[in-house]
Amino acid sequence: MVGMRSDRARARARNLLATIYPLPDDPELHRLRELAVDYIREAERLEAEYKGRAVAESDELISTALDAVARDYFVRAIARAKLQRKA
Repeated sequence: MVGMRSDRARARARNLLATIYPLPDDPELHRLRELAVDYIREAERLEAEYKGRAVAESDELISTALDAVARDYFVRAIARAKLQRKA
């Protein structure tokens, strides 16, 4: 839903800019515009890739923390069981 809103906002902004400042028919301008679009797409791709990595790293950290808690729990449970056997 948020993506749709920002896409609509972008489209409205583009239309407004085109109305106020129409693009001249210049081949160099079109080449530069395509280059800018390519840069933006690459930046979005890298951002998505970074976010994916961040999520994976976050999941790995959570998994490592849970493993440490589980190991500690079982060490304490075994120690408690041994004490109860002796008593």
